[in-house]
Amino acid sequence: MMKNFTGLLVAVLVIAVGFGLVRHFNRVSTRENMPLSMRVSAERLVDIPVLAPGQDPVGLVILFSQKGGIGLRDRDLANALVDKGMIVLPVDLEKYRQKLNLAAGECMYLGSDLESLSKEAIRAVGGGSYFHPVVAGVGEGGTLAYAAAANAPVATLAGAVALDPARTLVTPLPTCPGGAVTTPDPAGGFTYALDAELPSPATLVSAAPLAGIAAQPTDNATMAKAVVADSASARLDASVDAVLAIAAKDKSSNALPTVDIPANSTPSALALFFSGDGGWRDLDKTIGDEMGKQGVHVVGIDSLRYFWSKRTPGQIADDTVAIIDRADPTGRLPVAVYGYSFGANTFPLAWALLPDRIKDRIRFVGLLATQRTTNLQVTVGAWLGLGGDHSVAPAIATIPRDRVLCVYGEDERDTACTDPLLTGIQTMKIKGGHHFDGDYPALTRLLLTGMRARMLSSVTPHRASTKAGR
Repeated sequence: MMKNFTGLLVAVLVIAVGFGLVRHFNRVSTRENMPLSMRVSAERLVDIPVLAPGQDPVGLVILFSQKGGIGLRDRDLANALVDKGMIVLPVDLEKYRQKLNLAAGECMYLGSDLESLSKEAIRAVGGGSYFHPVVAGVGEGGTLAYAAAANAPVATLAGAVALDPARTLVTPLPTCPGGAVTTPDPAGGFTYALDAELPSPATLVSAAPLAGIAAQPTDNATMAKAVVADSASARLDASVDAVLAIAAKDKSSNALPTVDIPANSTPSALALFFSGDGGWRDLDKTIGDEMGKQGVHVVGIDSLRYFWSKRTPGQIADDTVAIIDRADPTGRLPVAVYGYSFGANTFPLAWALLPDRIKDRIRFVGLLATQRTTNLQVTVGAWLGLGGDHSVAPAIATIPRDRVLCVYGEDERDTACTDPLLTGIQTMKIKGGHHFDGDYPALTRLLLTGMRARMLSSVTPHRASTKAGR
């Protein structure tokens, strides 16, 4: 009996090992050849393989090959990204270039190709969430990725990563004007300025410093990040890390706890409203709903959920940009930002970290029931009024004073509105305490009056660009 059992056990193990080896070699062979079982097409991107991870995807990347078509480096990068949970769409640069060479007019617009392809791929894999595509590439494919991201409208691409980008992208036409200034190359094609202010993050990975890109971006603008690494393996790892970071940022912005209140007519403005630490209710909800009835598109941020985990001023700034870009991708509406209590305390800490293009659009900042200090996380101490680690008035002072209205109740004793640092901003003392005696309709009328006056007035841009072609 024991002998028969032992023989059976050996047989089972042999079968299991054999099955495992078959799977292993099939997997290696499939990965090296990039599987053809699932393909999608959109506009000029035709018959593109979809490489799906064996787990819930964390993002999607469109990966442009090096010059000459898909090679070993492209496969290595694609495989590494799939292993990290990315949906990868590998694109043969030469096949795509053939389509681009047929473009008519003065420039090539790539955003529609990329956005449409990502939607088709997510539908194909049955994804329940939409990912803005990260665009990446090797060599000249990396240059194409950077050019596409630099000149795409906001809220179209998550960002770009270029591994050892080429100096020139060889196409008959440049990409359509956007952030990056293009220059014809006498040898053919175009170069793209690497110091552009970008609508989404970008990382350029190279073996040596790239000409035209500052080691440290200035003035808080969204500019490409340069990563220099000696070895090919280190550069590949840096590229994978950069793609994952951009995808994580995109996924995070998609999951923000927001409440969308459309305007009841063609919107005249976009308003972001950071609620108090009790969440989106009472004062915040009432004012938001009323503004929607008055032709303002309101996006409310539920501070109870948003600040349940500790945030940084940089995260608040990034999420503010993402919300504005998603709510108004045309970039045409003037923007107001409101905050009540905890929301009024925390938003000013992010002001200095906002890119200039967003600062220039925010023409009114309405702060209701501010306090002298704050934390960046909802805590029991905050509910008990115990204050926090960050002073509020110095942060408010970083905002142009002609754009700020600071409202406080006559019974409040802990308001930042009356701080001497804020001399020169408009303050308004009204009846009641921290909740303004519940007269929210009257408060809404005051806020709309102050907002509309500033929307109609001329606002000096935070900083005018001096670069040609912007």
